[in-house]
Amino acid sequence: MKMLDNIQIRLDRRIERITDYLDSLSTRERYMVIFTTIFVIVAAVGSALFYMHRAADTQQKRLNTLKDTLVWMQSNAATMKPADDLQLDASEKVQRAAQQQGLSVSSQQQEGKILLNVSHENYSVLANFLTQLAQSGLTVEKMELISDAGQIKLTATVL
Repeated sequence: MKMLDNIQIRLDRRIERITDYLDSLSTRERYMVIFTTIFVIVAAVGSALFYMHRAADTQQKRLNTLKDTLVWMQSNAATMKPADDLQLDASEKVQRAAQQQGLSVSSQQQEGKILLNVSHENYSVLANFLTQLAQSGLTVEKMELISDAGQIKLTATVL
């Protein structure tokens, strides 16, 4: 209770000093001081609201970017295949994995092995392609990566 009384007394003293100061001014000056005070308060509140809105907008854009990145990462991640993949032959598995990664694969079958040639500018896409091949039951026997003019060429032999 005593603390509230102290605050009330201080507030009353300030109001009294402000009232005395305004009484000492002419009418014109008094209106100018009151108007300027109101203008400064409104400008400060408006500025605070503007900067808070801008910060919230920036965070919303950041959130949308992170969501887009997460969706991209999920769509490019290697996924487990359903059990009916076991019924596909090796070349169909290769074509399905390439199609899911958006790759164009040239392949040749020789003696039960498939020779693959794939090019892409990103290692992770090629790594996901190989992971999907392994998950579908194919074995990578031999693999070679060559970087050429911004493209990475993958040559692999799978069983």
